[in-house]
Amino acid sequence: MAHHQVLIVGGGAAGITVAARLKRLRPALDVAILEPSTDHYYQPGWTLVGGGVFSLEQTRRNEADLIPAGVSWIREGVAGFAPESNSVTTTGGQTLSYDALVVATGMKLCWDAIKGLPEALGKGGVCSNYSREHAAYTWECIQAFEGGNAVFTCPPMPIKCPGAPQKIAYLADDVFKRNADLAARSAVIYATATPGIFGVPTYAAPLREVVKRKGIDARYSHVLTEVRPATK
Repeated sequence: MAHHQVLIVGGGAAGITVAARLKRLRPALDVAILEPSTDHYYQPGWTLVGGGVFSLEQTRRNEADLIPAGVSWIREGVAGFAPESNSVTTTGGQTLSYDALVVATGMKLCWDAIKGLPEALGKGGVCSNYSREHAAYTWECIQAFEGGNAVFTCPPMPIKCPGAPQKIAYLADDVFKRNADLAARSAVIYATATPGIFGVPTYAAPLREVVKRKGIDARYSHVLTEVRPATK
């Protein structure tokens, strides 16, 4: 059984950052990252993919290039946790023990929590920047928009990033306003599950001014529960 002082499950931004910080603070520390993917995607960049600023490829890096120096990379996924024995099993059949465990596996997207969304996503103007499979389609939708209601929703926690739906609403609004005729027949609606524009007062105050200046219809405590693509 292989042993590591610190085992990090997940080699995304969080796992890599923790490994880098630990090695900087204690260079002799034995740190390993358990991550099966050879591609690393910087997910915050997907908002900019949806806004036509980045290509999807610009958010991708080789995982090998991002593993901090001196950190072991185990190119497998986690299959099970056994905290009673300070160990995990991997998808390759290994058992790894540890002194300390960091779980940074990210979040699973549960599209089916919203009725009709799994069938609608990725076509007919229904898009999401939370997924690399759909982020580029957001930009297609923005470019093809001919007026009417452009609805942006922010679901209740836990979610990847509560700022992402708001940022793409601003980016889309900016694109629409480049065409005066399009802007005149367009309404940007931002419907968020939160009771206000943002949970941190320091940021909420200027964001309320942004919404006001842009003329965005912000609707609070609104939770998306169903998508009906046939009738939009």
